Amino acid sequence: MHPYQTNPSALLNHAGLNCHAVFDMASLPPDLRARLVASCPQAASYRQLILIGHGGTAFWQALQASGRDFTRNDIGHPVDDFTVSIVQEYLQSEFAGSAYEIIYPGSYTVSLQELGKLAGWHHPSPFMVGINPTFGSWFAYRAVVLANTDLPVTTPVHTASPCASCVAKPCISSCPAAALDNGQFNLPKCIGYRQQADSACKNTCMARVSCPAGSEHRYSEAQIHYHYGRSMQVIDAFKAG
Repeated sequence: MHPYQTNPSALLNHAGLNCHAVFDMASLPPDLRARLVASCPQAASYRQLILIGHGGTAFWQALQASGRDFTRNDIGHPVDDFTVSIVQEYLQSEFAGSAYEIIYPGSYTVSLQELGKLAGWHHPSPFMVGINPTFGSWFAYRAVVLANTDLPVTTPVHTASPCASCVAKPCISSCPAAALDNGQFNLPKCIGYRQQADSACKNTCMARVSCPAGSEHRYSEAQIHYHYGRSMQVIDAFKAG
């Protein structure tokens, strides 16, 4: 069991949702709790918050095995839909008598990175994707649940950022847009380059794939292309609008 897999649920782990953290609502930092309640007032009535994520390739494998359609954009978001279906099944089977609500994915504003930092999962990287000492940048936050459960509260993982000991900084030199020069991320440069017809980053991120941290957990090309293809659709839609 890796240090982020604290939940014994075979259902979650088999689906690749292998990162779990439990927080008592009353013990969250006051400013974070206040912002959460302001966005989602019903949060004040729940005892615990459960953060669920995935690291590595098992989640994508389980998602593909579910048979969901990745080719259409008018039938929802297959990654979110799959996540919600698994988390609901888990909650209904393990905590049938407890009130709960999945607030992410959803319409509420949830500070995933702040929760990840509290859990000890998340460090910033030059290419603006959170980096994890075990999985590198090949992990993601998938669900946030409010629940009246009494699960053991997770002990934060205390680790140093992989970027702190990285001397070569290949992410900076590998960025064809020079969007990471001097270690400062330049969003307009990144987007401008991705929109070019011959862009090497249209369906990937050359900086991200050059990062050596957690390279053994690197997503498949299909998964990388899917996620960056979706982000490219958002960029193109914004430009067209």
